[in-house]
Amino acid sequence: MFALQDHRPTGRSPLHFRRIELKFLLPNRLIPAFVDRISPYTDLDPYLVEEGRGRTQYPVTSLYFDSADLHSLYEKEAGLLSRRKVRLRTYEEEFSPNAYSFIEIKRRHDFIVSKDRLSLSIGQLNDSLPMSGLLDHLLKRVEATEEVTHEAHVLQGWYNLQPTVLVTYHRMPFVGMQDERFRITIDTDLRSVWKPSTFLGSHLYALCTPGYSVMEIKSNHALPAWFHDIILDFQLTRTAHSKYSLSVENLRLRWT
Repeated sequence: MFALQDHRPTGRSPLHFRRIELKFLLPNRLIPAFVDRISPYTDLDPYLVEEGRGRTQYPVTSLYFDSADLHSLYEKEAGLLSRRKVRLRTYEEEFSPNAYSFIEIKRRHDFIVSKDRLSLSIGQLNDSLPMSGLLDHLLKRVEATEEVTHEAHVLQGWYNLQPTVLVTYHRMPFVGMQDERFRITIDTDLRSVWKPSTFLGSHLYALCTPGYSVMEIKSNHALPAWFHDIILDFQLTRTAHSKYSLSVENLRLRWT
């Protein structure tokens, strides 16, 4: 099953899809012109329209898990085409006991991405959950069978995954008029925290990509010709950096 929206809160679990994902760094000064240029071919994500709150963007907050030696990051730096990441995600400004959240296992082979999403009910997140061993505690609370969570348990056993980086940003989502499975998202104000002492509540974030946003293309098919033209006109260059790696690289400069 393919996901038409990757942000819709739902109690169903698991959610699985496979699609092409490409990332570009977009200068913030070009965002208004870029949005104007894609407007003849795209609509605002229907979910934002249907919710009736007048929003044109929504928050995304993710806690990424990695090994003590940053195995996931170094797989990326080594140029491995096949990689996996585990993260806890909510579509709110911050994690809280009153918001839906999800454990996601994201797999990438070059530009092909597949993902499983495991739901956590409201109330499953609380201050009593320890940061050490957090993933183990969360996997016991997801609304999925052990068969579904097996991969996450294996990764946890191999790498002793620990909370590594808390990342937040605001997403502007668009869908193709001819194909709603073709999505363009613009993620602005990318900020992060290195190994937070708690994942609940507000934090003092560090800005990761000053002057730039991350624009992503998500499609189940080849990119349409009109978007190829826009890439050329805006002189956009594909980046292989994920928001996790951008965050860690930025924070790494602060460690040294």
